[in-house]
Amino acid sequence: MATQTEPIPATPAQALRRSRNDDAVGRRRWMTPVWNTIALGFAAVMGFPLYWMVITTVKSNHDLLTANPTFWPTHISWSAFQTVFDDGNFLPTLRNTAVITLGSVLMGLVVGFLGAVAVARFRFRGRNFFIVSMLVVQMVPLLALVIPMYFILTKVHLYDAMFGVMLAYLVFTIPYVVWTLRSFIVNIPAELDEAAMVDGCTRWGAFVRVILPLTVPGLVTTGIYCWIQAWNEFVIANTMLSSNNKQTSMVWLTGFSASPTHGADYGAQMAGALLISLPVIILFVLFQKRVASGLTAGAVKG
Repeated sequence: MATQTEPIPATPAQALRRSRNDDAVGRRRWMTPVWNTIALGFAAVMGFPLYWMVITTVKSNHDLLTANPTFWPTHISWSAFQTVFDDGNFLPTLRNTAVITLGSVLMGLVVGFLGAVAVARFRFRGRNFFIVSMLVVQMVPLLALVIPMYFILTKVHLYDAMFGVMLAYLVFTIPYVVWTLRSFIVNIPAELDEAAMVDGCTRWGAFVRVILPLTVPGLVTTGIYCWIQAWNEFVIANTMLSSNNKQTSMVWLTGFSASPTHGADYGAQMAGALLISLPVIILFVLFQKRVASGLTAGAVKG
């Protein structure tokens, strides 16, 4: 006849550990609502300017100029967007911004990616100096580089040229790409390259079949951040482009806000800012998963 075994009594040390674990679980359950409340409050504070910009675009002039601000429009009006689109320079400058941003990001990714591969995979004289210089260049204020770039572009006849602005944007895109992608490539084991070359691949074949696919999350993450920097850039575009038909949207927005006609039209100014920011917001929303994975992939030891 089978007998039921009695449970073995816990030792004092085991009982103490269980008590501590129960206390920790209880504290976590108690702190969860507190942290959630803090997070919601922080999100509300950070999101309020965006909310205010959006509702300003649909407010009527009466709501905008009232002494007591309203947190919700009494009457929704789309005249601010109509004013922006009626301006003949808005859409051309938006197209110029897209062309310049796309060109600078593609060139920055190609050149910076090859530079990151060289730094991560090869040993050469001056390698450490090159790595440190990439970090130092990012610390230099962009305003300090405008005058030297102006003289260089003027000398090579690229002043007031969109391609010249693309080259100028490489000053802040390439160092960021090299510094960021280097960490991704370093974490890819070099044995994978050697195995591919043993199987018959050339050095270029190993790069295309091994390094490039494994670095795609880093390329997407880096490309998006470079896109945001180039899209929002103002100083270089305002200095290097003098023709109205070549200006970018940020330069247009500054002139639009300072013009006597629209200087007091806050709804139209907010509508222009929202429309200019919309492509960046959509791009970030579409690729947010890849951005999140790319931010963590470079920190994982391969």
